Amino acid sequence: MRISTQMFYQRSTENVMSQQTKLSQQNQYMSAAKRVLTGSDDPVAISTIQRLKQDISLGEQLIKNGEMAETANSLEETALAQTTNILQRVRELMVSAGNGTYNDQNREAVAKQLGGLREELMGVANTKDGNSQYIFAGYQVDTQPFQENEFGAIDYHGDGGERDYKVGSSVLVQGNNSGSSVFTDIKEGNGTFVAEANLNNGGSGVIDAASVIDSDAATVFSDQDYTISMSESVPAGDSEYSVYGLKEVAVTGSANVKISKIDLTDPNIGNVNPAGTYPAASSDVNVEFFATGTPGEFEVQINGQSSLPAIYDTANTQSQEVTIDGISVEVDGLPNAGDQYGLTKYVSPTLYTEGQSIEFNGIKTALKGNVAEFDSFTLAQSGSKDIFSTIQDSIDALRIPGEDGAAKAQREMRLDMGRQQVDNAMSNVTGIRTSVGTRLQTVANQKESNLDFNLASKKTLSNLEDLDMAAAISEFSMQSSILEITQKTFVQMQNMSLFKLI
Repeated sequence: MRISTQMFYQRSTENVMSQQTKLSQQNQYMSAAKRVLTGSDDPVAISTIQRLKQDISLGEQLIKNGEMAETANSLEETALAQTTNILQRVRELMVSAGNGTYNDQNREAVAKQLGGLREELMGVANTKDGNSQYIFAGYQVDTQPFQENEFGAIDYHGDGGERDYKVGSSVLVQGNNSGSSVFTDIKEGNGTFVAEANLNNGGSGVIDAASVIDSDAATVFSDQDYTISMSESVPAGDSEYSVYGLKEVAVTGSANVKISKIDLTDPNIGNVNPAGTYPAASSDVNVEFFATGTPGEFEVQINGQSSLPAIYDTANTQSQEVTIDGISVEVDGLPNAGDQYGLTKYVSPTLYTEGQSIEFNGIKTALKGNVAEFDSFTLAQSGSKDIFSTIQDSIDALRIPGEDGAAKAQREMRLDMGRQQVDNAMSNVTGIRTSVGTRLQTVANQKESNLDFNLASKKTLSNLEDLDMAAAISEFSMQSSILEITQKTFVQMQNMSLFKLI
């Protein structure tokens, strides 16, 4: 075939362009330091490369999640440590306040210190993180969780939410505890019963914290609130105690009801007092609420005997005592018409000796001090109580005036309850701190695991897609030489013309 000058030119141009393209592509790979940029570079390796990149990205996100979880838990640990220090100081003050030589002025000084610690504890409970979010508010992070209401009590405005962080492929780590679990949901008393003395007691007697000595028997009566009532025997005049239980039978309201006094000398006591002792069929009577013609007012009946004209008025926010034929019932809250409670006699009048063991229904307790007729003591089912109320109750106890036996007994009893409740709160905080420490350890372990996994993945990825720079540079130099030769050949081909021979 005939080869024309035009064909020489075209082929030379194509060769130059081809070599330039190859050199440009090599430059791209060298600039990226990668040997695989597209699927066509290595169809087998590209899928593995994409999966490894996804795994590495996930690992980096898990590491970031772990850092956030670590920050959140470290901040909570600091707040809990402060809480422990404050509660320890509160307890020390409560112990010192039990000093029998303290007068009203000394006790007021302690009460003021407790008030300051209560405010300090509230500040810790309202701790914020670096994003100005409350760490103890649950999910309500923008709402101040603990706020003082118009009555001086501390209300919780958060929720029970607990945020989780994914720090491993299948590992979730809790990042916070709700304020309710730390500061409000604290078991009262010994976790089973709360021992209290009636505020109207005239003697100096106090009751110790009850203990369960027969769990099977106690469980059968776990729905009971007990009242230990003191009376005087006839004709000897010795002190005796009786034990009654009160339980909900059919209750839809939210009233708090307890037996506050039993006067066995009342001439009509037989109308309302159970005739027998459990398990006799005559061992219980009913306490019921009936609506009157006035909204919010209720008639109370015991064994069918009416309290009228005395009524319970829900408009009065203070607890009220209603007496029917020798049995006094203390009520506060909002009952509903038809609410019914069962009053059961468990121990009939028994001679009392100071310090003796009082045992019934699998429970053991004791009284000490001088008791007076009609004094009463209760063992109520344990509920939950916030630590702020506990501190305030101790402050109020310190401000009970008087140096007589009754006043001293009330202060001693309520301070003992306060110390026990503070101990419960400290145990609760200690348990939470332990869980926080465990979470921090989990975060640290997962971080190490994620770092190791990412390192191994990056090494495998490098082997698959990274460029051998030494070989690439050598090849690039060779390709540059080829391009240079091609370009020179192109110039020489252009000079090969018959016109230059004329």
